[in-house]
Amino acid sequence: MNPFDQKFIENPQFLQWVFKTNPLVETYWEHYIRENPEERDQLLELKERLKELRFSNETLDNEEKYELKTLITKRLSQELKGNKRRLILNTFMKYAAVALIFTVIGGMLVYYNTKKDNRFETFTHQSIPGSLATNGPLLITSNGKNVELKKTHSTIDYTRKGAVVLNNDSVLSTSEDDSHIMNQLVIPYGNQSHVVLSDNTVVYLNAGSRLVYPTQFTGKTREVLLFGEAYFDVAKNPDKPFIVKTSNLDIKVLGTKFNVSSYAEDNLIQTVLKEGSVSVRRNGAGFFEKDIIMKPNQMTSFDKTTSQTKIQEVDSNYYTLWTKGLLSFEEIDFARVIKKLERFYNISITFSDPQKQIIRISGKLDLKRSRKEVIEYLEKVSMSRFELENENQYTIR
Repeated sequence: MNPFDQKFIENPQFLQWVFKTNPLVETYWEHYIRENPEERDQLLELKERLKELRFSNETLDNEEKYELKTLITKRLSQELKGNKRRLILNTFMKYAAVALIFTVIGGMLVYYNTKKDNRFETFTHQSIPGSLATNGPLLITSNGKNVELKKTHSTIDYTRKGAVVLNNDSVLSTSEDDSHIMNQLVIPYGNQSHVVLSDNTVVYLNAGSRLVYPTQFTGKTREVLLFGEAYFDVAKNPDKPFIVKTSNLDIKVLGTKFNVSSYAEDNLIQTVLKEGSVSVRRNGAGFFEKDIIMKPNQMTSFDKTTSQTKIQEVDSNYYTLWTKGLLSFEEIDFARVIKKLERFYNISITFSDPQKQIIRISGKLDLKRSRKEVIEYLEKVSMSRFELENENQYTIR
């Protein structure tokens, strides 16, 4: 298998495009081809070769997977018997590559065709009342009720049995029958929130984020779905791991503190560990692909385009101070700072010169100060001028 084929076969987004596409996936790959025209023919050829396997729109049941495994094993055994000793290793690697391809494809098809593992995709395409960019915080309860939280910094507490406490005053009743049904907390731009889950895990949600979680955790794991950015202070429970599912990664812990940034519009998914230990696993990972075990003050960055993961040492405080209304940054792209500012203040900022986006800057912003004061400080740090176009629109010149 050549490096080009392997790069895309190991990319869950590419396999979804081949076997179970949707309008968002089509748009993504159309954009990718426009940006990389030299790869177009090879990419489309690989797509057609995989489609010829004729597994599209089917779920591999246990019998089919067993038959596939038996066929590959039989062919491998026959080949080994007829070859000389010096060819054994090459032959094994050849069929191991074939098995890997089928394993990845089979795994992806099971993921996209089973109800349990398909939840993230289901919630991704779910219609949310209003808009993340304009409306206030919204709680969608397990019984389907939409509750407006009104406060820009809201709180939700699920630790009281049979009830949910909102903003430390109002109370909603819950039923044990709803424990397996997911709630959704939607935090628009210009807002933040924190929720105490039923196991006493505390989750701080940043602007433009959404958390999906049950009223009560049942079963052998505690699973939540995250769209956007959140800081987790997970209650310890060695018998029931806590799992944060994102669009491309699963982060598994027993009890720890960490930050996850997984916005749909960002190319990177970043996991920063403050205390304890977490394991990070790529969705659709092959059987032999090891989980990444993180240590405190490490950051794992997953690139959605290349499916590559990078681990580096960081100061975790830079990535968690947003929970206290502070924004710290050290030698990061100006565009990334601006994106965080847009989400926090619910404003739009454009660059008159695209080159300014890649300027690397350092500093600390107190977001509790007025928008004007923060922008004036950022002008000094970046040596730029923010020009006000209208109430919520700026241009950097």
